[in-house]
Amino acid sequence: MRAFLVPIAAAVVLCLAGCAQVAPPGSSPAPSQTPSEDTSPGWLSEEPVTLTVGRAVDLSRTRGLPKAIVSVEAVTEQATCPSGAIEPSQGQFIAIQLTAHRVGESGQFDLAVYDWLTVDVAGQEHDGQMAVVSGLCLEPADGVSLEYDAGGRAAGSIMIDAPLDVSLIRARNPLAQPPVTISVELPPR
Repeated sequence: MRAFLVPIAAAVVLCLAGCAQVAPPGSSPAPSQTPSEDTSPGWLSEEPVTLTVGRAVDLSRTRGLPKAIVSVEAVTEQATCPSGAIEPSQGQFIAIQLTAHRVGESGQFDLAVYDWLTVDVAGQEHDGQMAVVSGLCLEPADGVSLEYDAGGRAAGSIMIDAPLDVSLIRARNPLAQPPVTISVELPPR
């Protein structure tokens, strides 16, 4: 009996497949009549993001960036290391003061732990991490917090080691593949 049902089931499947409507060549298929699950990735952009002093930017819909609205409050060239523990190896420290407001129920505000770079006037990238990673310049209360407060806010400063002829600052998320970059414009000189 089982041997008899297998060929019948196969014939029914083939018949149903042959009855399926196929769009004529060169035309697009008709949209599905059944509701489909949203397959959007949750982000809208692959483009690099530029932050400008005083302008809030929603990073939440860009792949690999924090789910937050971020503002650069100030960029200070020739900044001094408040602790005096280290000197800049490339010519100067740049202090970037940031604020962020969480979008939704996102986790940590991880912008501070991205790879921070500077770009000189010749277009060459330089590692700006020494001051950021060392934590020797800023007290924990002054650095950008990784945790949002009860109101969903994070704020603080980042110190970057930069050449004197710096033209642009970049933060790159190396964990996103391909990496995603944020640029911070310097104020007019």
